[in-house]
Amino acid sequence: MKHKYILAFLFVMGLSSSCKKFLDTEPTDFYSPVNFYSTADQLQVALNGVYSTMMLERMYGQVHHFNFVSTTDEMLPDRATSNETRGLYYTYDAGHSYVQDCWQYPYIAINNANVLIDNITKPSMDERQRGYIKGQALFLRAYNYFLLTIQFGEVPLVLHQPGISEVNIPAASQPAIYTQIVADLKEAETLLKGRTAASLGYNDQVTITAVQAMLARVYLYWAGYPVNDTSKYADAITYADKVIASGQHALNPDYKQVFINLFQDKYDLKEDILEWGSAGAAAGVTNKTGNDIGNFNGIISAILLINGTFEQNSYSAAGWVRITKKLFDSYEVEPSSTLVNKASLDTRRDWNCPDYIWTTNASAGTRIKTDRSAPWQMNTGKFRREYAPAEMRNTGTYNANWPVIRYADVLLIKAEAENQVNGPNAAAYDAINQVRKRGYGTMYGNIVKNLTVVNGGSGYSVANPPVVTISGGGGAGASATAVVSTAGVITGIKLTSRGNLTTAGPYFTSVPTVTIAAPTTGVTATATATITNGSEHLLTPGLNKADFQLALRDERMREMCFEASRKYDLVRWGNFAGDLQAFGNYAAANGVTAGNGNINGYQGLITVTPRYSLMPKPTYELNLNKALKQNPGY
Repeated sequence: MKHKYILAFLFVMGLSSSCKKFLDTEPTDFYSPVNFYSTADQLQVALNGVYSTMMLERMYGQVHHFNFVSTTDEMLPDRATSNETRGLYYTYDAGHSYVQDCWQYPYIAINNANVLIDNITKPSMDERQRGYIKGQALFLRAYNYFLLTIQFGEVPLVLHQPGISEVNIPAASQPAIYTQIVADLKEAETLLKGRTAASLGYNDQVTITAVQAMLARVYLYWAGYPVNDTSKYADAITYADKVIASGQHALNPDYKQVFINLFQDKYDLKEDILEWGSAGAAAGVTNKTGNDIGNFNGIISAILLINGTFEQNSYSAAGWVRITKKLFDSYEVEPSSTLVNKASLDTRRDWNCPDYIWTTNASAGTRIKTDRSAPWQMNTGKFRREYAPAEMRNTGTYNANWPVIRYADVLLIKAEAENQVNGPNAAAYDAINQVRKRGYGTMYGNIVKNLTVVNGGSGYSVANPPVVTISGGGGAGASATAVVSTAGVITGIKLTSRGNLTTAGPYFTSVPTVTIAAPTTGVTATATATITNGSEHLLTPGLNKADFQLALRDERMREMCFEASRKYDLVRWGNFAGDLQAFGNYAAANGVTAGNGNINGYQGLITVTPRYSLMPKPTYELNLNKALKQNPGY
């Protein structure tokens, strides 16, 4: 999306075109350090080249948000395990091509960042701008080392462009890697002082709060397994507090809007602290190089042609990943709801866990919203391509940015670290309750809580359910659809919107009136509404430290699902294989192998063993770098 990357992409591939191994030392095309880096503009192009690596297909364009993070307790693929080649299940080994990509491409970015940093003093230029470029390069180097160490553990730590003789480089310890990551980020924090998303007008470049948020995340991981340096929790608090105190960031009151914005080319400068901008074109160009965000991890749909013309709202998504019942059931529900899947008090559930897919009536040339009421069969709904501009959908290219770190994540880091250091104190509760309050849609007022059928009426049509109108009560934006039985009786009303969730609202101050349209013949149904009181979101008070941590883990799943963090959360919490094995038992006992389950995902889950807490070092790299040692179990 939006800024940078055509010349940058050519540049980065020029510097890294001989990328058989990350230690390759001399570029073969385009530019080299000998004839480049002589002007401020060339430094900027080099920096853009490092950025462009982040959204390549083998990085966050596909692999890092999909291939090795899609089999957890929040989501399972539905691809046949017998022919699975993408690394989705716990059957991969050191020869897997995507494993090699996960090693190689971060090192490509690191090498290009190193070359830039090595040549940062060459041109005569404004020193503040030089510092901004160096600070961003340091962040990008640190981020890629973070990716490498959470995936592979101990890896070579290379801080300059290697010489031709530097081939056999042993791996550094994880504490040494984390120490270097922090050193780079702290230097970047100094260099990027005053560089904010608000001043730039966009958030797909590194700013000072992005650095501080990343430091909070790095310290949280350093404190967890396998290093277990629990003194780092205090540092995580320090840097989360810096982001919070900056005043630069806040939660978007409407959870779903955060992800709609990604597909509508809109910057959410408050919520999204940093995004990776999708590669391909400059701002304002609608048809850009696509990525797979919302494709494999989206709601099933196909682009539909009607008499040779694209159907206005159709889009392309394979939908290879399903949610889990554990995720679905983790969201609080209204006990009095009469729906098959009881209405959730948490607005995040029905966005993340959509109960439909799109199918096609070929003869009629129309799209059909087809129910998927079984949680094991629901697609992951967070990233929805239907919100992309029509000119992108119709060509099959999508260029959504990837949300690297959101303000909600910072608040959850704050809550977890506070609990680890100080127990479940007021600060920990406040941080997690801020996330929950937004999740419940009540940041600025009250919304519709539930609709209850008083009289189901008669004479209604399943194919053409009646219009439901919600009016009055001081609020606006609430909508619903009626659920009609084969007997023509309304058995429930499903809220499709619980009200306007914006700063302005308006929110509900009293109970609205529910009106159900009369049937052609028969009895008109009636229903009543209830509204929230503003306290539904509060986490159970008085939890002990262990129970607060368990609640925090569930909250991270509810909030951060499908954002490529759950697997690494399970690893740093110290019982990755055990937790997934326990989930496998839960899944088997809760319908995953039934007719409406996800037997493929389950079969791919139960192969997990402790070795998969880390990925194997690639065979190709081990053959070239004799100082490397394979990770345990491979």
